[in-house]
Amino acid sequence: MKPNYPLLTVLLWLVGAPALAQISSAADPDTAARTEGVRMLIESGRQALMADKYAEAGEALEAAMELEGFERLPAAVQHQALLIASFAASGREDYLAAHEYMMAATEFDEADAAQWLLRARYAAAVEAWPDAGLSITTVARRWSGEVAKEENREFLGQVAARLSRDDRHRREYLDLLAALFDAKYTGEFGIQPDGFWEDLVLAALEKGDQARARLYAGRIENTDTLLRMRIDKRFDPIVRADARRFDIANAMKRRSRWLARVVKDEPRSLQAFVQYGYALLAEGRYAELLQQSDVILRRIANSPAKSPPYDDLDDSLNWLYNHKAAALRALGRWEEAIAVMEIGRVKRERGSDNVSQAINLGFHYNDLGHAQKALDALADIDWARALSPYGRMQLQHVRYRAYLQLGNHAEADNVLAYLREHHDDAADTWLQVLLDSGDEDGAAAQLMSELRDSSKRSTALALVQDYELPPALPRIQESRDRWKALLARADVTAAITEVGRREKQPVFRTPD
Repeated sequence: MKPNYPLLTVLLWLVGAPALAQISSAADPDTAARTEGVRMLIESGRQALMADKYAEAGEALEAAMELEGFERLPAAVQHQALLIASFAASGREDYLAAHEYMMAATEFDEADAAQWLLRARYAAAVEAWPDAGLSITTVARRWSGEVAKEENREFLGQVAARLSRDDRHRREYLDLLAALFDAKYTGEFGIQPDGFWEDLVLAALEKGDQARARLYAGRIENTDTLLRMRIDKRFDPIVRADARRFDIANAMKRRSRWLARVVKDEPRSLQAFVQYGYALLAEGRYAELLQQSDVILRRIANSPAKSPPYDDLDDSLNWLYNHKAAALRALGRWEEAIAVMEIGRVKRERGSDNVSQAINLGFHYNDLGHAQKALDALADIDWARALSPYGRMQLQHVRYRAYLQLGNHAEADNVLAYLREHHDDAADTWLQVLLDSGDEDGAAAQLMSELRDSSKRSTALALVQDYELPPALPRIQESRDRWKALLARADVTAAITEVGRREKQPVFRTPD
C-alpha cells in the first residue's frame, strides 16, 4: 500500500529556514561555528528535497545526523531534519526508512497531527499495522477533529480492519476504538461506526464491565448491528437492559426517519440518498425507492453537464442505479432490472471501473439463466488491480454458477478449487458455493465452525435469520430451498441454539 500524502506541500513549509536559523543565531559563537557544517548539510538536503532530488536529500541528511553536533541542535531543528529525511526516503519509495524517520520525528513535541497521520500511512505501507493503529490513536486523543476529516476516514477504516483480523493486535485495535469513541468520532453525515462500538461492547462484557458496555451500546444505531447483538447470546445482558433499543422494527423506522432528515439537510449529496436507499430496502419500501430514484435520475438528466445537481455524482451515481435495480427485482420486474444494471455498470466508481456493479450483473444474469452473459459481464475486470480478495471470491462465484449452467464441469472444477483454497476471504460466499456444489454436509460443517468461532459468530448468526424475502426466479428459489434444508438440519439447529437464536425478522433482504 503506497501512501498518498497530499500534505507534503504543506509540510515542506514546516521544514524551511526559520528553525534552521536557530543554529546560526545561537548566543554562543563557538557553538554556532561547530554546528555550521550540520546546518549546511540540512539546508542542502532541504533544497534537494524541494527540487525532487530525493537521493541527494537523503545523503545530505544522513551525513548531517552522523556528525557530532547534530544531537546538540535545538529540538525544533532535529525535528525538521528528521522530517526532511523521511520525505526524502518516501520520494525514493523506501517506506521502511520513511517510517523509521517519521517515528523519530513524532517523538518531538513539535510533531503535529499531519505528521502523526503520515507516520500511520508509512506504517501501513510496510504493514506495520500496530504502529499505524498507535499513530491514529494518538491523533484521536490529541487532535480529535482530524480523524473525522473526509480524507482520513477511508484510511482509518483500512487500518482498523487490518488490526481486527489479527488477535495479536487486539490491544492496539481496542485502544484505537476507545480513542475514537472518546473523540466522538462519526462517519459521513454523522453516521455512527456501529461495528466499532459493537466490538467495544463485547470487549467490555468479556471483562464483566456492563456499565462500560452499556455506554458503548448507547451510540449504536444501525439496524444490522442491533440485529447481530440481539441474536447473539454474548450480548444478552445489554439487550435485556434496553429491550426497546433492540426492537428491530422500531430501529428500522428510527433509522429511515433520521436518514430522510439527512437527505433533506444535504441536498447536494447523492450519497446521502444512497444511505437512505439502504434503509428503504430494509423496510421493503421498494415502490417508494423506485419512484424517488427515478425523480433523481430525471433531475440529473435535465441538468447541464457543467452544473450537476450533486457534488458527489461520480462517486455515487452507480449506487443509485444499483438501488433502482434492486427495487425492480424485488417487484418482480427482472428484465427492467437487468437493463438498469447494464447502465449502472458503465458508470465510474471513485474514478475506477465499476467492478462491484459488473459482478452483481453477472449474478443476476445467472439467475435469469443467461450464463454466457454472466461471464461476458466480467470480461473487462482487471483481476490484478481492481479486485480485493473478497471481490475475487465474488467474481469466481459468478463464474462457478455460470459454468455449472453451461455444463462446463472442467472449468467449474477449476474455479471450485480456487474458491476452496481462498474460502477464508469470503466465508459467506463459500457457504453458498458449497450448497451450489451439492455438498450440504460440507456447508453444515462450515457454518457450524463459524458459529463456534467467536470472531465470526455474529456474522454467521445474521446469515441464518428468517428474513422477509421478495418474489424469486426459479434459480433463486432453488438456492433458497438449499439454504432452508441446511438450516433444518438437527446439527445446525443445535449449533445455532448453543450460541444464539434464530428469529423471524421484520427486515427485508434483497440481493444486491
